[in-house]
Amino acid sequence: MAVTRFGNSGTPMMQERGGTLLIAERGGALSQNLDFWVTGQGHRLKAVDNIKDLLMTLQHEKISVLVMDVRLPEDLGYEAISIIKGLDRKLPIIITADENNPEQESRIRQQGIFYYHVNSFGPDDLMLAISNAMVRSSQ
Repeated sequence: MAVTRFGNSGTPMMQERGGTLLIAERGGALSQNLDFWVTGQGHRLKAVDNIKDLLMTLQHEKISVLVMDVRLPEDLGYEAISIIKGLDRKLPIIITADENNPEQESRIRQQGIFYYHVNSFGPDDLMLAISNAMVRSSQ
């Protein structure tokens, strides 16, 4: 499926491809589930399973979009998002959570994330959010 943008004249323009999606989660289930789709979209997928590797990757590589499990930051909690934003303030960050906790969601959204995804909503919303974040990242 091609991502198409429309120019000022209303004519379609092919969206740049080749961004890198970084998935930060324990266990690797999400990265395994999305690998085929992400590569099929022409992007690269990189996975890390701890906050140290996440921060090191952001410092040393060009990442287009970050998908991070809400439980990953360990002791840093919500501060992790501020630290990540300090490394790359324009990086679209998508947070995933197993359950919908309105208080947690509100605090995380205040950090300026791109999207908050509750896993029980299914993968389609997450894939759409990743696609939209890739488009934003390439602009």
